[in-house]
Amino acid sequence: MCASFAWQAIEWAHLLETGSDSSPSGPAQTFNAQPLSNLEPLFGPVQVISDNTPPPSTNLRLTLLGSFVHETPEHSIAIIQYEGGKPRRFRAGEEITTGVRLHAVYRDRVELERAGRRESLSFPPPRSRIQASGSASPGQPASNVIDDLSGLQEDNAAELRERMEKLRQEMEESGSLPADDTAEQPLESE
Repeated sequence: MCASFAWQAIEWAHLLETGSDSSPSGPAQTFNAQPLSNLEPLFGPVQVISDNTPPPSTNLRLTLLGSFVHETPEHSIAIIQYEGGKPRRFRAGEEITTGVRLHAVYRDRVELERAGRRESLSFPPPRSRIQASGSASPGQPASNVIDDLSGLQEDNAAELRERMEKLRQEMEESGSLPADDTAEQPLESE
């Protein structure tokens, strides 16, 4: 193997020397891909992945509960639940768990990036009417999923209230907002 590597290094150095002898103002050279094929035994053949087919399914214990596709891909959002935990919102590019990022959001699935590879996470198969109207599905009752989603909405509202309170305090401290005007502001419940 060392001899093969040494031989390929010599061929590569020779290729670089012959490429540097040509003048930059001369006619454009056509690139010969033959020397690159010598590297194939070291690194393997180039794998071409078409964008039309989704990557293989992930084996992570994640459940896709919602996908909101925005015309700007970075603004797309997915609601993902990890191993029966609380559902959370993720934007494209955010880390879901250690080493796993949400790469892209589509209408019917999301793509995850894990260890440099892409994996797809699709919506769970739809439940039949008998399961939906009857008792629970094998994994989790329908009422628990609804409770989890409403809990997510309550968490978002609480986070918004905290942000609004912090902003109000900052404005009062900077003198932008008189302290007595806050009593006249309508509350969320009004």
